[in-house]
Amino acid sequence: MSYRTIRVGDIDIRCELADYTRPWRNAPPDTVLLFHGYARNLLFWQPLVPLLAADYRVLRFDARGCGETTKPPPGSIYSFEQFVDDAVGLMDALKIERVHWVGESSGGIVGLTAALTHASRLHTLTLCDTPFKRPPDIASTYTVGETDRAAAFEKYGVGGWCRKTLSYRLDTTKATPELCEWYIAQMDKTPKHIAAALERMIGQGDLWPRLPEIATPTLILAGEKSPIAKEAMMKEMQQRLPAAKLVALRGYGHGIHLLAPEQCAREIRTFIDGYRDTAAA
Repeated sequence: MSYRTIRVGDIDIRCELADYTRPWRNAPPDTVLLFHGYARNLLFWQPLVPLLAADYRVLRFDARGCGETTKPPPGSIYSFEQFVDDAVGLMDALKIERVHWVGESSGGIVGLTAALTHASRLHTLTLCDTPFKRPPDIASTYTVGETDRAAAFEKYGVGGWCRKTLSYRLDTTKATPELCEWYIAQMDKTPKHIAAALERMIGQGDLWPRLPEIATPTLILAGEKSPIAKEAMMKEMQQRLPAAKLVALRGYGHGIHLLAPEQCAREIRTFIDGYRDTAAA
């Protein structure tokens, strides 16, 4: 792994561009961009990268405020459009014209926004455990008895809050204890003010009215038991999007990119292979 830090606008973004494609091929490979979910970081894509990097360049990075990327000060306001601008700015810095966008959970909402505002920069869009808006019951569940999620962060810390709500973001019936503890420890690295600001952004997002405007070919990939990307919502999204395919991973809840990376990679590869700029050589 060779991480780089690249200046994009007002932040320094930690990223990795992995390329294990055959160097003698006739044309450069397409690029898959991986955008992680809420208060997470690029390490959450670790199992998936080697499964894709033999045939594609794979770009992953820490989003604004997460991982080792610049953490804006308290009081900063976030928007999905801002996250799209960060990603597109990183693409520009790396001279990448178009990508196959793969977003996990809220990273998929950023991808939907990118498909609306920068459609020409996307070959395809894969939504991994992604709702088009946060389910209403999650808002109350995530406060864990406090007035709001920010108060919960103050009381328990981001890691403590994550532990209390982990089964919503990760199917703990499938995950090992080691994975659960790692997941909590990684989220605990996100400062409380960042987690609270991201939560406010996600709570205000509802792309339902604009889904018919998205012409980008889209793969909806979700665990059938996900409490966030609920199966009924996934079916509604498939019907609303003009060019969408739905694949439900039977028996899984949320966190399929960590729990079933081989299955996810297989579905992603099968889908995006139909929209590649370059043929395998």
